[in-house]
Amino acid sequence: MKHVLMTLALVAGASTALAQTITSQSIIVNPVASPLKVNVWTAKDTTGTKTPTYVAGDRIVLNVKTTQDAYVYLFNVDQRGNVNLILPNRFAGGSNFIKANTTKSFPGKEDKFTFDIAGPAGLNKVLAVASTDELDLDDIAQFKEDQQTGFATVTVKGGQNGLAQALSIIVKPLASQDWVTDVAQYQISATVATPPLPVVSNTTTKTSTWKSSFKSTLGLVRVFDFYANQLKRQGYESDEITNSRLQVVGKFTLYDDTTTNLTVKQRPGTTTYDVVLVRTQPQ
Repeated sequence: MKHVLMTLALVAGASTALAQTITSQSIIVNPVASPLKVNVWTAKDTTGTKTPTYVAGDRIVLNVKTTQDAYVYLFNVDQRGNVNLILPNRFAGGSNFIKANTTKSFPGKEDKFTFDIAGPAGLNKVLAVASTDELDLDDIAQFKEDQQTGFATVTVKGGQNGLAQALSIIVKPLASQDWVTDVAQYQISATVATPPLPVVSNTTTKTSTWKSSFKSTLGLVRVFDFYANQLKRQGYESDEITNSRLQVVGKFTLYDDTTTNLTVKQRPGTTTYDVVLVRTQPQ
């Protein structure tokens, strides 16, 4: 199962007593030094200080770590100001209590779902809020009875400013040393993930096979066309093409009677494709 991550922008502006707006690395900042620290980063940037780039169809993994046992809340905010509460959630592994000095990856390797980047393009940020006490987010995020995604619906209005102000109110009753924040950011490219190019086989046998599996937002027909056009540029002519809902199969012939069968399958309910090229040389 996949969850499409419709990117997020960031939080700015908050009550000056408990939060302040600073650089793009932070949203709301605790003005008091605390032994509790939280770090959030993407799998593409283990330092959490850079801005890795993803394209539509890429899979993203978020990581978070605290220096004390804490409840961690992850908000994804896109460049349009749309907010998603990623953690906690109702998926397996969606608990937000994290033991000290333990890295939690989301989704984890054992989880049966993925986060797939969908867009829109632009700079996106993930805000991590860690607290030694469990926070009451009912005023800004709620799980609906008919909720199918496993994620709470965020009702914050006003984009970045609205989220910052709401979080300032929520953490206000806490002792200053009992909560902290951190931010990771990533860029969504306007391009899309393209399929890998076939590897030219130099085998001396009569039949050679090339296989690849990957994710792409191009769609089944466009993925097939991508490989069909590669073959045509090599001099192949299309003999026969058959289509079904999740599969396209084509047969191509070269001038020396070398044939290549191209099969492109889309895995049900995903943007993952399995491609097989089987080339057969004449006897």
